[in-house]
Amino acid sequence: MKIHSYRRAKKTHLMTDSDATSQLSIEGSLPTVLRVPAATDRLALVRALVETALYIDDWSLDDVIDAKVAVDEICSQIISAAAESSSMEVTLHLASNGVVGEVRGQLVDGVELDESTFGWRVVQTVTDTHAISYAESSPAEATRDVTIRFSKVRK
Repeated sequence: MKIHSYRRAKKTHLMTDSDATSQLSIEGSLPTVLRVPAATDRLALVRALVETALYIDDWSLDDVIDAKVAVDEICSQIISAAAESSSMEVTLHLASNGVVGEVRGQLVDGVELDESTFGWRVVQTVTDTHAISYAESSPAEATRDVTIRFSKVRK
């Protein structure tokens, strides 16, 4: 059992369309959660989770693809900077009109996700909101936690 210690966020980047996502109601909803090693060979499993969860909820093909591409890029960025033997946790809160997601991982200390890439531009385009927050690292650890939150309103 891993106990998560939540630390004060050091830096947060945010882009939001609050009008679009303020109507998402996830209060009381049971999230779908997947925890996997932060490794490229686990991306197919993450994609399958996102796709299956949204299709079960009767989402359109275009919206499923948008959400899957966003989560894929977020996970790829985490994997590229992940600390050795670390894991990623993907959480999806499904609502009747959208999804609120969160991807957590552990990065090598001092590394930030590259928001200047084409892939990150895709994340900005296909999600209605996204935010990156980094936790302070402790002197004893060579890692720091990153959390990427996003939302996608169902069309």
